[in-house]
Amino acid sequence: MPNRCSAPGCRSNYAGEPYTPVFKLPNGPPDLVNRWLRALCREGIRDLKNVFVCSKHFLDEEIQTSFSIHQPDGTYLEVPAKPKLQKDAVPRFLPWMSTSSLFVI
Repeated sequence: MPNRCSAPGCRSNYAGEPYTPVFKLPNGPPDLVNRWLRALCREGIRDLKNVFVCSKHFLDEEIQTSFSIHQPDGTYLEVPAKPKLQKDAVPRFLPWMSTSSLFVI
Protein backbone atom coordinates (compact mmCIF):
# COMPACT_ATOMS: atom_id res chain seq x y z
CA MET A 1 0.00 0.00 0.00
CA PRO A 2 1.44 3.43 -0.92
CA ASN A 3 2.06 6.04 1.75
CA ARG A 4 -0.73 8.55 2.23
CA CYS A 5 -0.29 12.30 2.25
CA SER A 6 -0.19 13.90 5.73
CA ALA A 7 -1.60 17.26 4.61
CA PRO A 8 -4.97 18.02 6.22
CA GLY A 9 -7.83 17.26 3.86
CA CYS A 10 -5.68 15.60 1.20
CA ARG A 11 -6.88 12.20 -0.03
CA SER A 12 -3.83 11.28 -2.12
CA ASN A 13 -3.18 7.53 -2.17
CA TYR A 14 -6.32 6.61 -0.22
CA ALA A 15 -8.44 3.73 -1.54
CA GLY A 16 -10.14 4.64 -4.78
CA GLU A 17 -7.77 7.53 -5.50
CA PRO A 18 -5.08 7.44 -8.21
CA TYR A 19 -1.46 7.03 -7.08
CA THR A 20 0.38 10.29 -6.41
CA PRO A 21 4.12 10.40 -5.63
CA VAL A 22 4.87 11.27 -1.99
CA PHE A 23 7.95 12.65 -0.27
CA LYS A 24 9.12 11.84 3.25
CA LEU A 25 9.60 14.59 5.80
CA PRO A 26 13.23 15.73 5.37
CA ASN A 27 15.81 14.32 7.73
CA GLY A 28 17.75 17.56 7.52
CA PRO A 29 18.14 20.73 9.54
CA PRO A 30 15.52 21.22 12.28
CA ASP A 31 14.57 24.56 10.70
CA LEU A 32 13.54 22.83 7.46
CA VAL A 33 11.60 20.14 9.33
CA ASN A 34 9.77 22.83 11.34
CA ARG A 35 8.92 24.75 8.15
CA TRP A 36 7.36 21.58 6.69
CA LEU A 37 5.34 20.93 9.86
CA ARG A 38 4.11 24.55 9.99
CA ALA A 39 3.12 24.44 6.31
CA LEU A 40 1.13 21.26 7.00
CA CYS A 41 -0.47 22.62 10.19
CA ARG A 42 1.10 19.62 12.00
CA GLU A 43 3.41 21.37 14.48
CA GLY A 44 2.43 19.13 17.40
CA ILE A 45 3.05 15.81 15.66
CA ARG A 46 5.52 13.51 17.43
CA ASP A 47 5.80 10.50 15.10
CA LEU A 48 7.84 12.13 12.34
CA LYS A 49 8.79 8.88 10.61
CA ASN A 50 5.29 8.57 9.12
CA VAL A 51 4.96 12.09 7.71
CA PHE A 52 4.66 12.09 3.91
CA VAL A 53 3.55 14.86 1.57
CA CYS A 54 2.31 14.28 -1.96
CA SER A 55 3.54 16.08 -5.05
CA LYS A 56 0.33 18.17 -5.21
CA HIS A 57 1.71 20.38 -2.43
CA PHE A 58 4.87 21.43 -4.28
CA LEU A 59 5.53 23.54 -7.34
CA ASP A 60 6.43 21.57 -10.47
CA GLU A 61 9.87 23.20 -10.64
CA GLU A 62 10.68 21.88 -7.13
CA ILE A 63 10.32 18.26 -8.27
CA GLN A 64 12.96 16.63 -10.44
CA THR A 65 11.42 13.87 -12.58
CA SER A 66 14.29 13.21 -14.98
CA PHE A 67 18.02 13.63 -15.46
CA SER A 68 20.28 14.24 -18.45
CA ILE A 69 22.96 11.88 -19.70
CA HIS A 70 25.76 13.32 -21.82
CA GLN A 71 26.31 10.97 -24.74
CA PRO A 72 29.60 10.42 -26.62
CA ASP A 73 28.26 12.25 -29.70
CA GLY A 74 27.83 15.42 -27.60
CA THR A 75 24.06 15.25 -27.29
CA TYR A 76 22.08 14.88 -24.10
CA LEU A 77 19.52 12.20 -23.41
CA GLU A 78 16.69 13.03 -20.99
CA VAL A 79 15.93 9.98 -18.82
CA PRO A 80 12.88 9.61 -16.54
CA ALA A 81 13.69 9.24 -12.84
CA LYS A 82 11.92 8.64 -9.55
CA PRO A 83 10.52 12.02 -8.44
CA LYS A 84 12.93 13.86 -6.13
CA LEU A 85 12.48 17.16 -4.30
CA GLN A 86 14.91 20.04 -4.27
CA LYS A 87 16.74 20.18 -0.94
CA ASP A 88 15.07 23.41 0.19
CA ALA A 89 11.53 22.62 -1.03
CA VAL A 90 8.72 23.19 1.47
CA PRO A 91 5.03 22.31 0.96
CA ARG A 92 3.35 25.48 -0.30
CA PHE A 93 -0.35 24.86 -0.56
CA LEU A 94 -3.07 22.63 0.72
CA PRO A 95 -5.77 20.95 -1.40
CA TRP A 96 -8.56 23.37 -0.60
CA MET A 97 -6.46 26.38 -1.62
CA SER A 98 -6.26 27.64 -5.17
CA THR A 99 -2.82 28.10 -6.70
CA SER A 100 -3.46 31.85 -6.68
CA SER A 101 -3.31 31.83 -2.87
CA LEU A 102 0.07 30.13 -2.46
CA PHE A 103 1.96 30.99 0.68
CA VAL A 104 5.60 30.69 1.62
CA ILE A 105 6.78 29.75 5.08
